[in-house]
Amino acid sequence: MADTANLVSLFCHAAAADLRLLADLNAVELTEERIKELQAQQFPDSLGLSLLHADAPAVAEQLRTLLKSWQPTIPSKEFDALACDFASIYLNGSLHSYPSESVWIDDEELICQQPMFDVRECYEKHDLVVPNWRVMADDHLVNELLFVSALLEKAANTDEPLALLKEAAWFMDEHLLRWLLPFGRRVAQRCATPFYASLAVLTALYGEQVRDHLADILETPRRSHEEIEVEIKARRRVQVTPIKPMPYVPGVAPSW
Repeated sequence: MADTANLVSLFCHAAAADLRLLADLNAVELTEERIKELQAQQFPDSLGLSLLHADAPAVAEQLRTLLKSWQPTIPSKEFDALACDFASIYLNGSLHSYPSESVWIDDEELICQQPMFDVRECYEKHDLVVPNWRVMADDHLVNELLFVSALLEKAANTDEPLALLKEAAWFMDEHLLRWLLPFGRRVAQRCATPFYASLAVLTALYGEQVRDHLADILETPRRSHEEIEVEIKARRRVQVTPIKPMPYVPGVAPSW
């Protein structure tokens, strides 16, 4: 039992740190300092979890090769291309791949819709607040990654982690993983630089890997994406179904 608890704690610490790193790379434009840090860390080989998805080796190799090719410095033209790509993906939405759950879940593909308020409620349960939701909404990719990271870090530091791990699994099923892989694939198809194409896919595959590990730890098989969508739609139908008024029967209720 002690060995199992230690392994769970190690997994939580490693995954939480990796998710924070991936969130940061998706949040802030690359700088020379950050590139040097990634090179020193030997990213992506420095990630704590091994990615088992069939696409993972090619994605990791592309990132590995790129970072090595940028030593000692990155050419200015390539740096400008990275800056333009970052803006297209994360700021102006020109690729039609906006990194926000609402855009992927809402029928009209608008930002700041119901998913944003739903995930805000999840954050509030843990006394977490997004610093400026008008700049980066609660349901932005970065904030959702950071929330899962926070849950795993809490789980790593408690003797009873299962409730937090179940919550992390639920949040990933009901929010993050409903749209992360489609986002990653669309970015990879439409962006201009190999770095951001690989980063988007790597982030999505990493999320899937974390969820697979949670399924193993919790000994509860993952629901398929299709099953999750059916369950969510069924719950919504129940929530919006109006209550039928009781028929009027003379003499049953008080009258004027």
